[in-house]
Amino acid sequence: MEQIHTVESAYHPNHKLQFLIDWLLTLKCNYDCTYCVIGPKGHDNRTKHPAVQKCITMLKQMYQYTDVMMQNKKAYYKEAILNVYGGEAIYHPNIVPILMQSTMEYEKKYSDRWSLKRRLTTNATAQPAKWKQICEHIEGVTFSYHTQGPDKLKTVFKKNIDHVVNIQKQYDIVILMYPHGDYWQDCLDFLQYCQTNKLNARPRLLDGGLGLYSQQQLAQLQELTKENPLMDSIKQDLAVEKQTRGCCGGRPLCVNRNLKQTNVMVPKTQGFENWHCSAHQFFLHGNCVNGEYYTNKDCRMKLDQTRGAIATVDTMPAYINTIDQQIKNHSLPNLVCKQKVCLCGTCAPKSHEPETLKKILKIYNLN
Repeated sequence: MEQIHTVESAYHPNHKLQFLIDWLLTLKCNYDCTYCVIGPKGHDNRTKHPAVQKCITMLKQMYQYTDVMMQNKKAYYKEAILNVYGGEAIYHPNIVPILMQSTMEYEKKYSDRWSLKRRLTTNATAQPAKWKQICEHIEGVTFSYHTQGPDKLKTVFKKNIDHVVNIQKQYDIVILMYPHGDYWQDCLDFLQYCQTNKLNARPRLLDGGLGLYSQQQLAQLQELTKENPLMDSIKQDLAVEKQTRGCCGGRPLCVNRNLKQTNVMVPKTQGFENWHCSAHQFFLHGNCVNGEYYTNKDCRMKLDQTRGAIATVDTMPAYINTIDQQIKNHSLPNLVCKQKVCLCGTCAPKSHEPETLKKILKIYNLN
């Protein structure tokens, strides 16, 4: 690929760049999978579930921040997604009242100003009555299939998929392809089950040392997906990830303002250090466990060109007020990346030159 100086999401109705609120509700999980790391990028059963009042306070603050950001967006882009995950979000004992509050708070204050879709990333092992309640307060589900779970919970998982299909909620299924022992065959069997039942599923290869696959395993996987759209995700997973990076949401990207040509990946090796980026205008990450907010869950760049939390649950009201005043005064600054690799938010418009980024943002913003 040629040397690049701008990156932006491709412009297509099916890949509209919305505002993403990533909400880590708890680190506790009812599974303890080998390939799931201990910490904010996985689960930690040594922690406590965050108190329900803390969760609701953060929910309200995240809505407030989103509302401030939306005031400068053109009507077509006044859309937000709330992604609720963990750990395992449905393992939180108060998940139902928390999700009910997400409905009431939005409908009471914001439903006439911007649209919201709530999405749950989950192992979907709630019992039927609880699962039906959960589904009343979300618009979509990303099911995560874990082969190391007990058979009785795999049965619950399949029944909960059936319920979502029957009530016609948006969904997708991600199959974590664990390569060791009989787990591998179980993954293949479940993938075939999804194909037979025409379920929207895709395999995901694991990162790091656990994601070491034999040529035979890769051949088996490609055989199952060779005449299926899933093959595209296999090809992307097999890309040399140390050299390239794609959008986490799977959106196609455009580089160098060439809007007629799209790319799946952009090179990591070039780097984005000192680029000007708008990730803060399209992302917010809230961590209920430590009570902190970040631009997004991996990048964590701040407007002062350092990395870390942009605010805490105690300081967020003041931070929201500052951002609100900057937008009203047309003085909201861009991020200036200090990382050699874009860790997250690849799809957020970014450019080596600030004036070019300003031109791109006119597509999304009123000012």
